[in-house]
Amino acid sequence: MATLDLKQIRKTYPKAAQETLKGIDISIESGEFLILVGPSGCGKSTLMNTIAGLEDISSGHIVIDGREVSQVEPKDRDIAMVFQSYALYPNMTVYGNIAFGLKIRKMADKEINAEVQRVAKMLQIDHLLDRKPSQLSGGQRQRVAMGRALARRPKLYLFDEPLSNLDAKLRVEMRHQIKRLHQQLNTTIVYVTHDQIEAMTLADRIAVMKDGEVQQLGTPNEIYATPNNMFVASFMGSPSMNFIREVVCLSAEKQPFIEVHDHAGAKQRLMLPSWLAEHANREIVIGLRPEHITCELNHLDNESAIEPSISLSLDVLEPTGPDTIAMFSLNGEEVACRLAPDFVAQTGQVVPLKFDMTKAVFFDASSELRLSAG
Repeated sequence: MATLDLKQIRKTYPKAAQETLKGIDISIESGEFLILVGPSGCGKSTLMNTIAGLEDISSGHIVIDGREVSQVEPKDRDIAMVFQSYALYPNMTVYGNIAFGLKIRKMADKEINAEVQRVAKMLQIDHLLDRKPSQLSGGQRQRVAMGRALARRPKLYLFDEPLSNLDAKLRVEMRHQIKRLHQQLNTTIVYVTHDQIEAMTLADRIAVMKDGEVQQLGTPNEIYATPNNMFVASFMGSPSMNFIREVVCLSAEKQPFIEVHDHAGAKQRLMLPSWLAEHANREIVIGLRPEHITCELNHLDNESAIEPSISLSLDVLEPTGPDTIAMFSLNGEEVACRLAPDFVAQTGQVVPLKFDMTKAVFFDASSELRLSAG
């Protein structure tokens, strides 16, 4: 286990017009599972490669367990990396692939055998030790790649989109395997993915990146429930957060609200928190997750915070099994709602919906940053 401190990491390629990494600051505690997530080209893999030493940084400091390693060769950083492509030696058996790094370190044969057997049993591949990579499934190859990394017992593990080549079922299985391993070994892990489900289910903390910058660093719940800006809000969650862009109005009692139109075009009010009165006559963006726009909530004891139903015309219905995603048009914007799995309706049918404004997040329409009271 080890701590990792990234201090003002910058990376500029000679022929690039702009920086790829723009002053990244992240501190990782010993035993922490950090996930770097973001769209393609955001810099997450570049950052991973600089930690591994596969790419030089232009400026800044990489510190592992208090030791500056920015100019240290990759082999001397005590890091193990699991790649998207597995990177197994095709002419070696599973045993040989796992043992390779240990032989390079000149460990005794008896110690190597004990370590290979330990790791193989942990990953449930001990029955595959005599096979070649070509005889393995994708999930088995990925476990061999993980085994090779685990056998070294380094201070830090780096995973670069390790599950992206697997089918959906295998991805879920390997996610569980990685989660279980982290809980058993309490290792320090930095993990790159573009898959938000991997990020939400595996991470202790998530760093959401865009254009070479960290947009938000926090726990999965913080990232999901209180996103710093509209980019984070839209990137995390499937379907993504709904955005309703409207001008804040004030009632006769000075209570803020926005006007929305139902299926017939009639105006109705969605009441806002009182602190938004200071934004009266200004355009804001209200963010609501699909699960916070739903059908009548008769099962709740107290619906005082839930807005009266607004009837909207159904555009699209997408049954997913555990729930049903329904798409409606509200004030010219498409909004997604998460409904019960047995919900049945026809396109064009009018559906009364409830809006849980206690879960709403509010953003400045110009800067797209989250607004807060005070």
